[in-house]
Amino acid sequence: MSPARRQTRAPRVRNLLAFSSFIMLLFGMIVLYQAFREYDQAIERGRRDAERLATILTDQIKITFITVDLSLQRAVERQYLNLLFGGHLPKDMVHNLNLWVEEIPQLVAMMVVGESGEVEMAVHDKKYDGWLDYRRNLKNSLPFATLEQDSALGLYIGPYAENKNLNANLILTARRISKLNGTFGGVVLAAVQSSYFLDFFDSIDSGANRYLSLTLKDGTDLLSGVSHPRVNTLLSPQFLMEHRGSLSKESTNSELRKVGDSLKIIAMRDIPELPLIVSVIIDEEDFLRSFWQDRFKDLSFLAIFTVFGSVLSFFALTMAKQIIRVEESEAAAILASQAKSEFLANMSHELRTPLNAIIGFSEMMNSGYFGPMNAKQKERMQDINLCGNHLLQLINDILEFSKGEAGKLEIVEEKVDVAGIIEEIIRMMSEKVKSKGCHLRLEVAPGLPKIFADKRKVKQILINLISNAVKFTPPKGDITVGAKREANGGISLWVTDTGIGIAEEDIPTALSVFGQVHRSHSHEGTGLGLPLCRMFTELHGGRLHLTSTIGEGTTVRVIFPPARVMAEDT
Repeated sequence: MSPARRQTRAPRVRNLLAFSSFIMLLFGMIVLYQAFREYDQAIERGRRDAERLATILTDQIKITFITVDLSLQRAVERQYLNLLFGGHLPKDMVHNLNLWVEEIPQLVAMMVVGESGEVEMAVHDKKYDGWLDYRRNLKNSLPFATLEQDSALGLYIGPYAENKNLNANLILTARRISKLNGTFGGVVLAAVQSSYFLDFFDSIDSGANRYLSLTLKDGTDLLSGVSHPRVNTLLSPQFLMEHRGSLSKESTNSELRKVGDSLKIIAMRDIPELPLIVSVIIDEEDFLRSFWQDRFKDLSFLAIFTVFGSVLSFFALTMAKQIIRVEESEAAAILASQAKSEFLANMSHELRTPLNAIIGFSEMMNSGYFGPMNAKQKERMQDINLCGNHLLQLINDILEFSKGEAGKLEIVEEKVDVAGIIEEIIRMMSEKVKSKGCHLRLEVAPGLPKIFADKRKVKQILINLISNAVKFTPPKGDITVGAKREANGGISLWVTDTGIGIAEEDIPTALSVFGQVHRSHSHEGTGLGLPLCRMFTELHGGRLHLTSTIGEGTTVRVIFPPARVMAEDT
């Protein structure tokens, strides 16, 4: 090889080496930048997971203590009636205590303690024999002493420190009993098993390095005695008191904190109605695991890049990153779906059971089963019954909508007389329309054929639409219900009102899940009425169309396709 050629090739080799070095350096910088970015993303994902878990746990714990508190309040009412009737209803009280302990899975014991500190009556789950010595005077116990001194305190929540030999950790709740003259008359006390919250935590999240902490707002730990791998007591009272002022009543606060030799993500949620703070702690072994796995892959790709070239390695790394992101997205979607299913299942169980009890007891009391009541008491019982039934209907709507979203909602098809259904619904809703002072008109075309549809869901569509019209139409307003045959052979139903109307830009919000346009008008509801109507309509292959003008009114039209319309001779 000639020297000239060597001199020509040498710069080329140097240029190639320089280019390769530059590519390596550039790729190394890209990998380093990616590492910093994904580190932040891993922490942010950990924050979101911690905040999501804290929110779900807060809702469950809140529902649990509200359910327990309702039982305590009912016990206080029964004891008040017992005092009112001269103490002649103890058997009735014991029966009710047994009933609540049996029907509410979180409760393990309930008892009534008189003003002197003596246990007057008590029941408990058989698995918790010996949880408390009923012969001992409880006057100096923390719940008794606290409620005796503080008449303004509603629900008392505190730790259990009686029998540490039990293989369980309990949380004590209590309410004050007032005598007929308003003075202190004792307490009603209930023991809640904390393992219920831990079991729920396990059901919505399976991470080995994720922990739960439940404390009072003064820093007292309610789970300190629990022998469970998902319990963490690293949150000191001083830490909780320092951060209590920054807790928001509307959202969950989270922070990254160095504890010992490892990083922790701590998400805290305040429960305004209860003296509780729920915290979820995620260890770095959990939220940084995928980050370190990705870094190991980066080093592997760098080695491959050195062997096979910068371009091939770069594209291989990019492709691998995309695959990882897709897998993580799919895993996150599956986890979110599982959490939602678990939460709704617990919602159904935990809310329906006490609601049915509330509705049943209110009906029994209103009918005089526990003795006569005056007119004002009957009115309050009717209010309790109406509110309970309303809340139960809302829960059913939410669960039914969730079934629809999951594709599990089915329709039971049969021959449906549209005109007959409209007349039936009008009879049902006429009193509600009259009580509002509105005028109801019908515009049903004669000779409408039958349709092949789910009769119950068609009824529900009309009930929801008419209820919305009554809700948003002022007194002396007009509500029109109509039906006719469309030009394409289909059948349309419509409800028109002269109410407050909806702005055109707010119509998508009104049709969205939980979307409520008129929140400031003090109208009750969950925002599921119109979405359910649209879901039921689309299940039949139809469509829902909403038009509205502010101050003039709204028209909602439900159109069933020609395929649903039956021949007139069938």
